[in-house]
Amino acid sequence: MPLDFINIYNARNLKDFSLQAIPTFNIIHGTNGSGKTTILESIYFLLRSRIFRNNKYKSFINSDSNECTIFSKFNSSNISKPHNNSFTIGIKRTKDSLQPLIHLNQKKIFSLSQISNLVLLGLICPESFNLLDSGPSVRRKFLDWGVFHVEHEFIDSWNSYKKILDNRNKILKKLKNDNTGLDRLSVNKLYDLNCWKPQLILYNNKLTRYRKNQLQSIKNFFFNFLKVFSESLSNNISINFYQGWSNNLSYEEYIDNKLSYDLSVGYTRYGSHRADIIINYNNQPANDILSRGQKKIIIICLILSQFQFLKINHNSEGHSLLLLDDMDSELDDSNLNKLFMILKDINTQVFATTTNKRKYHFIEENAKLFHVKHN
Repeated sequence: MPLDFINIYNARNLKDFSLQAIPTFNIIHGTNGSGKTTILESIYFLLRSRIFRNNKYKSFINSDSNECTIFSKFNSSNISKPHNNSFTIGIKRTKDSLQPLIHLNQKKIFSLSQISNLVLLGLICPESFNLLDSGPSVRRKFLDWGVFHVEHEFIDSWNSYKKILDNRNKILKKLKNDNTGLDRLSVNKLYDLNCWKPQLILYNNKLTRYRKNQLQSIKNFFFNFLKVFSESLSNNISINFYQGWSNNLSYEEYIDNKLSYDLSVGYTRYGSHRADIIINYNNQPANDILSRGQKKIIIICLILSQFQFLKINHNSEGHSLLLLDDMDSELDDSNLNKLFMILKDINTQVFATTTNKRKYHFIEENAKLFHVKHN
């Protein structure tokens, strides 16, 4: 199911822009500042109701206008059911509105999940390459994006966990400020603290199970893709899930054994809120050993592996597209070629930006070129 066309009105420097896409590779080329990335941002905004370069939507709306509107049509790739699977999506946002106005098939909708369930969207952009260098929260966010599509209870479980954790931390902080250590903890205060314990353990264990299963599910795809780029790299990389506390303890045991420590610092030190993806090269942190180019390849393979897993197992509508921003500036010619070899096998619609269309000569038969000029 491809994105057939998209109309963009007043997004950055694109005041009135239309694009008729093809189901395979759509290569958008032009000079810097011409609006190539704005096209990708518009597709992202359409399907996620936010922008990926930053979330300052006011700067995304053209400076001469008060509102931005994007309209699209997705056509069916199923010949037997062309009308059942075709649909339109529109989104509008003004500079002073708190939320965008979203329409699916010309009917107003209030939940973005309706669109998320229809279209699987992937993104690889320059900001994506901070995945290894950034802190654990960025990698948790990456993993949770996959979990969100797989586990319908994830959002409720995560919100419940955060709320319970916040309440426990408020009590711990007050006890710390009162200089109340474990030896001075009264029965009533211990009760106040322990009343959150069962639910904290329940939701912590749910989140841990969701994330661990998700990482395990994408591992085979990850190593298969990595092998295309570098067999040597694939053979020496390990990828594992850190649950946020010692593997030697259940979370209930941790809560009991580390209570004195939590009282001393005034918050819950470990748990699902500290989970991470641990990537090693020859048993050493990959972030410390690998070159910038090797890190980019690993990050690309991580993103593609999660995208491929979701496309195969949790994309019942069959609508998927991948946005690639300026990949030829991030990869050499050989690795760019290997990336598109993988994308051909994944069989998804691709929108890619470049300043040099000649970099993509090897996919000319399966690609459509769009030249974007200033104004």
